[in-house]
Amino acid sequence: MKKQVMVIAAMVAMSACTVDAQSDGMVLIKGGTFQMGSTTSEAERDADETRHEVTVQDFLMSATEVSQQEYESVMGNNPSERKGSNLPVENVTWYDAIAYCNALSQREGLTPCYTINGTIVTWRLDANGYRLPTEAEWEYAARGGKQTPFSFGDYVHDSDANCYNAYGYNNDASGRWVNGYLQHTVAVTEYPVNAYGLHNMHGNVAEWVWDWYAEYGTNPEEGRYKVVRGGGWNDFPKHIRSAYRSAFPADVPLYATGFRVVQSGATVSGERKSVSAAKAKNPGGKVLIAYFSQTGNTDGLAQIIHEMTGYDIFRIERATPYSATYNSQGLYAEALTEYRNQAVPELKAYVPNLADYDIILLGYCNWWASIPAPVRSFLKHDDFSGKTIVPFCSMGGGRFGQTISAIAKLAPESVILKGLDVTYSSYDRTAIRSWLDGISQYQQTSGISAVKQGNMSSDVYYSLNGQKVKEPHRGIYIVNGEKRIIE
Repeated sequence: MKKQVMVIAAMVAMSACTVDAQSDGMVLIKGGTFQMGSTTSEAERDADETRHEVTVQDFLMSATEVSQQEYESVMGNNPSERKGSNLPVENVTWYDAIAYCNALSQREGLTPCYTINGTIVTWRLDANGYRLPTEAEWEYAARGGKQTPFSFGDYVHDSDANCYNAYGYNNDASGRWVNGYLQHTVAVTEYPVNAYGLHNMHGNVAEWVWDWYAEYGTNPEEGRYKVVRGGGWNDFPKHIRSAYRSAFPADVPLYATGFRVVQSGATVSGERKSVSAAKAKNPGGKVLIAYFSQTGNTDGLAQIIHEMTGYDIFRIERATPYSATYNSQGLYAEALTEYRNQAVPELKAYVPNLADYDIILLGYCNWWASIPAPVRSFLKHDDFSGKTIVPFCSMGGGRFGQTISAIAKLAPESVILKGLDVTYSSYDRTAIRSWLDGISQYQQTSGISAVKQGNMSSDVYYSLNGQKVKEPHRGIYIVNGEKRIIE
């Protein structure tokens, strides 16, 4: 079979350049043809990294991730969790990144690339303004002309990238174990540039690109999850490889996701659209708490959520329990083997009436920067099309890691909302309540417009999914057809 050649952002032959060879903070990336994806022999690769030949044209790319100073100077605000003028902006959605590109273009007297109409974004290919890179442009630039897993070689050392360097790719040729973890972002210029003059293409913050997540070669204009590349400070070496692909909801900000900008290097004609298909079946529907817990931390969080809401609850359990003991090295070794093999263990039970639920609060522990194998089994067993999934996670320092991306790949027709992560059993009830209130607002319960404040009374209280609550605690309930807040 002949190799497929995809020409990115080129509907016609390249003509005269629309931008200078190099402008302030931008690096010229000379186009070419390269092997995108990973070989079957590359360690820790995923099945969606299919190797294929791709051609890209010349483009300009910012040498660094967009900093907080740059973002605030253009947008007038700084949404980042970890503040610092020279730190990368994070906690931004894909739509925030698109808006920044247009605003920066207008400020510099360039033609904006994007027309924004709600969640429909149209990219004018002949515009000379700033835009997000395509997925192919990003990987081409990240590789820096190399075919190794990283632009700097086969291993990740502390001096190479800002990531959770806890396993994989950290035994160098001499057998030296490298294990560095800063647990936060660093300056956008902190690590050395690759061969193309680009900082932090691996780690620090993951980066939004233009494309919807889909099988290579399909290039859909409509989708539910956008591609994110490069991995962040809380990701493992596997996730910062040049070929690794993450999938995240376009409208959900995350503390380890930012972006960088590019400009096209040639005049082309036509346009490309980005249309969101992320619509839930019934935003006000019935809610289920489904969770996996091995050491008790997620169990405690799930029980608090159940106590606060009265939602139905289901514990995800392996049919055969893990052989290793509680919170032991043996347990984590067993879980790592499952992760590397993408295991789908049989569960003790499955939700018999999952079709009755429209919203799933999905709880789990962060193992190896991803979801535990029993959660994978839960997601693969049923159809989650149109369902809304709201993750909550207990972890030891990696926060969500790649768990949201893992859920998106296993339930590609779902809708994922902003999740809640806690450190082990540090349950902040105020934070949990605030998160739950956000879900309640999303539900937009029809036919109920009034919200009243009050204390407990003899009225009959129902949760927002219609379940009768005997002893309501602090929260929002339905009483006599109206919303009532109990403080």
